[in-house]
Amino acid sequence: MITPERSLYLDCGTGVSGDMLLAALIDLLDELHGQPGSGLKALQDGLAETGIRGFEVRSLRRNVAGTQTVGVDIVETARQPLRTFADIRRILTESSLTGPVRTRALSALELLAEAESQVHEVPLEDVHFHEIGAVDTVADMVGVSLLVEAVGADEILASAIDLGSGFVTFSHGTLPVPAPAVALLAEPLPTVASDCGSERATPTGIALLRTIVDRFGEEPCGALRGIGFGSGSRSSDDNPTFLRAALYDHANHA
Repeated sequence: MITPERSLYLDCGTGVSGDMLLAALIDLLDELHGQPGSGLKALQDGLAETGIRGFEVRSLRRNVAGTQTVGVDIVETARQPLRTFADIRRILTESSLTGPVRTRALSALELLAEAESQVHEVPLEDVHFHEIGAVDTVADMVGVSLLVEAVGADEILASAIDLGSGFVTFSHGTLPVPAPAVALLAEPLPTVASDCGSERATPTGIALLRTIVDRFGEEPCGALRGIGFGSGSRSSDDNPTFLRAALYDHANHA
C-alpha cells in the first residue's frame, strides 16, 4: 500500500454544506499561498469556464463564536433562467473545465439530482434548481471540485457528519431532521445526530463529500501545512457551525 504524501482532512463535526466546503477550501488555499484572495480568484476563474453569466461570487470574513472563518455569497447580477438537471449537465459537459474537475462536478450533481428525483417522484431529467439556486448549485459543485484539485492532496479524508436534530422548514413543509434527501444521500456514510435542534447537513454538502472523499476516519498524523475554516449562511454565535479543512504533509512522518 502506497502511503500518501499529503492528505486533506475535512472535519464535518458541526455539519457540512456546499458553501461551507467552498469557503473552507478558499481559506485553506489563501493560507497555503500566503496571499489573501488567491482562493477566491481560483474559484472565479474556474467558474468563468462554465460559461454561465449574471452572477458574482464573493468571500467575506466571519467571526463565529470566536473563530475566524470565511463565508461565501453568490450574488445575482442578472436574472437567471429556470434550469433543470439536464440543463446543468449539458452546461458542465460543454464547458472548458479540466477533465477531473468536470468529472467530479458532474458526479456530485448526478447524486444530488437522483436523490431529489426519488424524494419528489419526478423524472431525473426534470429535477429543477430554481433560478439563483441553480447558480448556487453550479458554484458549489464546480468550485469544490476545482479547489480540491488546486490543493493537490493525494488523499481526501473526512470525519463523521453531524446531521443535526429537530425540524427543518422549507418549500415542501416542515420535516424532521434529517430531511428525506439528506437521509437518502447520507445512508452509506458515518453520521452523528447532535442535540443542536437544527439541520446541520445539506444534500449538496453530502453529495460533494460522497464524490471527493476517499475514506472516512480519524484525522491523520503529519505536519500541518495549512488550515481553513468555512462557515455557512446559517452559522452564528448561537449556532456555531463551520467546516475545517486541514492539509497534512506525511513526509518524514511515516
